[in-house]
Amino acid sequence: MKISSKEKLFIWMGFFALILCSVGFLLQDKLRVLFTDYVSSQVSAQATTMADLINEKISVQLKSLNGISYEVEKDNSYAAKVLNAYVGREDGVSYGILALNGTLVGGDTSVHVSSKDFAGITRSFRGNPAASFCKGKGFLLSTPIYRERNVRYVLYKLYDEASAQKQFSSNCYNGHCYTSIRDEYSEVVIGSDNKELASNPIWQGDNFSEIRRKLKSLLNISVAATVHEKVERENFFFFMADLELPGLSLVGMVPEDIAAQGLDNITALIIWVFGLLLVLFVIGFGYIVVSERKAKESDELRHAKFLAEKASTAKSQFLANMSHEIRTPINGILGMDTMLLKECKDPQLKEYARNIQSAGNTLLSLINDVLDISKIESGKMEIVPVEYNLFSVLNDCYNMVAMRARDKSLKLDMMVESTIPAALYGDEVRIRQVINNLLSNAVKYTTRGSILFSMNFRRSSATGPVAISDESRIDLIISVKDTGMGIRDEDKEKLFNSFQRLEVERNRNVEGTGLGLNLTKHLVELMDGTITVDSEYGVGSTFTVVIPQIVKKEIPVGDFSSRYKDAVDTSTEPVNRFHAPSAHILVVDDVPMNLRVMIGLLKETGIQIDTADNGMEALEKIKRTRYDLIFLDHMMPVMDGIETLGVMKTLSDNPNEKTPVIMLTANAIVGARDSYLKEGFTDYLTKPVREESLLSMLLKYLPVDLVERVAMPEKSEEEALDNQSSAQAAIKHVANAITNQKDVNRVQAMEPSGAAPANTAKPCCNVTNSNVLNALAASGFADISIGLGYCMNDEDFYEEMLQEFCNDVKVGALHETITKGDFENYRVLVHALKSTALTIGAVDLSSLAKSLEFACKEGRYEYVTKNHNELVQQYNNFLKVLREILDGRTN
Repeated sequence: MKISSKEKLFIWMGFFALILCSVGFLLQDKLRVLFTDYVSSQVSAQATTMADLINEKISVQLKSLNGISYEVEKDNSYAAKVLNAYVGREDGVSYGILALNGTLVGGDTSVHVSSKDFAGITRSFRGNPAASFCKGKGFLLSTPIYRERNVRYVLYKLYDEASAQKQFSSNCYNGHCYTSIRDEYSEVVIGSDNKELASNPIWQGDNFSEIRRKLKSLLNISVAATVHEKVERENFFFFMADLELPGLSLVGMVPEDIAAQGLDNITALIIWVFGLLLVLFVIGFGYIVVSERKAKESDELRHAKFLAEKASTAKSQFLANMSHEIRTPINGILGMDTMLLKECKDPQLKEYARNIQSAGNTLLSLINDVLDISKIESGKMEIVPVEYNLFSVLNDCYNMVAMRARDKSLKLDMMVESTIPAALYGDEVRIRQVINNLLSNAVKYTTRGSILFSMNFRRSSATGPVAISDESRIDLIISVKDTGMGIRDEDKEKLFNSFQRLEVERNRNVEGTGLGLNLTKHLVELMDGTITVDSEYGVGSTFTVVIPQIVKKEIPVGDFSSRYKDAVDTSTEPVNRFHAPSAHILVVDDVPMNLRVMIGLLKETGIQIDTADNGMEALEKIKRTRYDLIFLDHMMPVMDGIETLGVMKTLSDNPNEKTPVIMLTANAIVGARDSYLKEGFTDYLTKPVREESLLSMLLKYLPVDLVERVAMPEKSEEEALDNQSSAQAAIKHVANAITNQKDVNRVQAMEPSGAAPANTAKPCCNVTNSNVLNALAASGFADISIGLGYCMNDEDFYEEMLQEFCNDVKVGALHETITKGDFENYRVLVHALKSTALTIGAVDLSSLAKSLEFACKEGRYEYVTKNHNELVQQYNNFLKVLREILDGRTN
């Protein structure tokens, strides 16, 4: 008879189920043995612990007796006096001294003690400490008293039965077991309070003898022994452990269900598991049959999907590589064009150079957008939340677009709600990018009229990629309204498409490729936000973005116009120059480059400067020398600035008790000054340190009699005028520079495709009289205008700082700390790197280090581990380029 495939399937499944059940029963039996062995080992461990505890208690009491015997040995005549000091101090406890003939020499006479009742007394007369028990009298500890080398007396301490029970009984399993201390004859010396188990028939007569023999046998190979036995249809674990004093042992029993609590349902568990496995097998078998059928139908679809993903990856890789390859020569062109603008006096050539600069900047901006789009499509774009100052972001965005708006005679208004919290937590770089894209778009497509930027907020409980518990959240509401061309209703759906430009013929004179709004939409969605547009064709458009952010401190941003005016006024104030050769200050920082910066910035003041690279060294100098001012870094290994100040305040005869102490910190967040003042600092100074801020701080806190003000000299007419040079000379200089630029381009080509793009805020290179700085600017790795700002616009000093940055390499230390999981010291290292990188204008490297510092601070260690290699790669790439430039390879 032919068996159908369906019957074969059922037979096969039945056979499998039979095998599965057989395996289950065998496994159950094996697990039962393993279960018993495991519980036995746990009970033995408990017995060992209890024996150690009893040994410790007896040892303590014997040591106490030994101390008394030592006092008696020194002078036997004082025996009674010494002993009487102990008699009656403890309820139920008696002390006494017996002579060799059994006579009581001193002690408590209410209880008769003899060697007939307590065998331990005989052992003590032989020179050994001992313990013994006499039913009705109690538990006795004894120790010998010597005269020279001979035992003269025996000192004993007798506990009545109640006191012995209280002092030496032990317990386990929350009182559900029975324990006892027994002598060599298996007589109970001290037993626990579990009367039910104590009265078990196993302890009657010789019932326990066989179990005791098994336990004794096991004690030959272990410090504690356990056996599993059934007594009157109930399973028990019996245990034994020898005590340190000869003849005494710990013996007990515990019911199996107590010892194996939580594990005794193993049989039912196995049945459930194997039943579940059987069900899963049936489901899995059916799934396999269905999947095989569907797999045959989807081969072509999978192949098509593979080809599509491969094409998408190739496109993203091509865009990234192409963008980097183009950006390399573009940076060089912009650098040379800036040199031409600086040195050329011919108006016509200057106009050509300005056109080159405008086109180059547009192209560079486009390339950076392409890089961001390729990152988003490949899934490599990540939101990097940090703590930031909202006013700083708005100030920078306004400065970037204000000039372009003025050039087109457009009115640009900023309406910022003054109550918006200023200290926020989010991706500062991407928020800045979104605002810049919206404002730039508005300027591009508006030929006359005005642009209104407004920002408001609302309280929110929404979570997103920047969510942090226990801190308030807000939704930033950003709106950009223009009086430009407007958008047709039918074109609104195409507005956010990649490389999509609307009304190409009408907008042919407007720069752009259609990437900006697409990129903006992607960035907003990555930050868990929304973007909407409201537009009327021919009237204008309003773009509204809502982005959730975390509030770090409830300090309002204030009136934007007033703060912007104050910032401009402050930036144009002349630096206060002075001499203070009699002033003596101490600067403490663990980064050598930061110390060099401080010394360089104060070189012209003549101030006497002592330095220390850690808190301990600083404290030693503070003890010995009186300073007029102390600058103390916050983040230092071993002892940070706050801890150092705390120790300094506790010093006795401290010559700097009233010396102002200024905190040096890279954490320039809202409310930082108040928090440092609470810690006891006089003021704080943000890093990287700027010359004007440092000099103002010194003028504020140095004693007036030590400061000699220096008047700023007025420039002569000759100094005020630029050196005249011909257009031909300028062109020749640019041609030579372009020749030298070849090596720089070679260095730039080394930049990996995954590296962060160069600083897009100021893409054009600053031109200086230094080949090193020109090459660095052209490389795209640093914004030398920022570096010069932190180095007093002193090119030689700037080059010294670059060399110092190369010398103070932290790559090895970064690898070591993250390998050890030492994220606290890793945070100190990236904190220092953030500051030193920004000092030399390496904005991207500083920003990445800052994101890792905040991640460490907030405990997001997975993010740190994931992005550590990117930091090291960017750090190494920059160091390689910088060293080649400093070694003259780019000349």
